[in-house]
Amino acid sequence: MAGARNHGAAHEYTAPHSVCVSFRLCLASMLSAIIFATDTIDGPARADFLARCLASLIDACVQGVVADAAVIGEPGRGLGKIAEDAGCGFIETSDALEGLRQALAAVRRDQILLLSADYAVDRGFADELNDLFAYGDPGAPRTLRAASTTFATRLFPALSRPAGVVAPRRALTQINAFNGAADGLPRLLQKMKGADLSTRARRLT
Repeated sequence: MAGARNHGAAHEYTAPHSVCVSFRLCLASMLSAIIFATDTIDGPARADFLARCLASLIDACVQGVVADAAVIGEPGRGLGKIAEDAGCGFIETSDALEGLRQALAAVRRDQILLLSADYAVDRGFADELNDLFAYGDPGAPRTLRAASTTFATRLFPALSRPAGVVAPRRALTQINAFNGAADGLPRLLQKMKGADLSTRARRLT
């Protein structure tokens, strides 16, 4: 698979082998994933982060948890090529809210995973979601938090930053405003209050 250079920063993207497992091959029926690869207050969107984020979802795809995926990405960064090679839809925009609207129209399932491309899900994510959909309440949002990296977040895990959320489509369609593009996804994740998943997501560096 050909690489794509991130023109917005001095980072070169080279696709890992695992990304070559296409989301088009997934036979899942549980949820659709929407990945936000947009600039935030933490920094610009990075192509290498997007590739690693998508690679972390392959196990969930193979296990029948993730059926399809769409990437919301900044224009002019080579992100569309990464999404295409992974079998994902791509919405090219800097507007997080407009990107979410288009992505919700493009993906197929009624349960949605929203995930920042700055994170990779940990092992056990697919197993936990399998249990959640089998025995839990699929109508209640679930927050995916960042792995604890400080004493405070190890002591109080709920202080960790949200990295994603699993929620019904109907709950997401009711979101009608972000507080600015730069903090769009974090603000949305704070609004979608729900019980925390046990699995965490690793902040990519």
